[in-house]
Amino acid sequence: MADQEKIEIDLVSPEKQVFSKVADMVIVSGTEGDFGVLPGHAPIVSSIRPGALEIQDSNNTERFFLAGGIVEVLEDRVSILATEVFVQDDIQIENCESKISELTSEMQNMSSEEEKENSQIQIEKYQAMIDFKNS
Repeated sequence: MADQEKIEIDLVSPEKQVFSKVADMVIVSGTEGDFGVLPGHAPIVSSIRPGALEIQDSNNTERFFLAGGIVEVLEDRVSILATEVFVQDDIQIENCESKISELTSEMQNMSSEEEKENSQIQIEKYQAMIDFKNS
């Protein structure tokens, strides 16, 4: 268990446990907005929108891109169950732009609102990946 000055952070994807470590603070892209978590934070559960996850420890900050998921915050622990996890070096802007173009084209021929909505969600994910890579 973490001491009172630190918080335990677990990041898990469907494929593996990405990391488990102790840090000073974590900043999550929640669906209702970004929020920071320090030791002693009130318990909450939030869904995650596509965006950055920042883990801060002393003078070091680690950044990941999360495509979505769920975060559970307890007083001394943050558990993040992410649908997909990327580091900046894994993101290729050209691939993201290509996917956006492809999805935008395909949406023209979609008759179902559900299909269009799912494509729009994917477009927003790829745009968020580009923004993350450029930040």
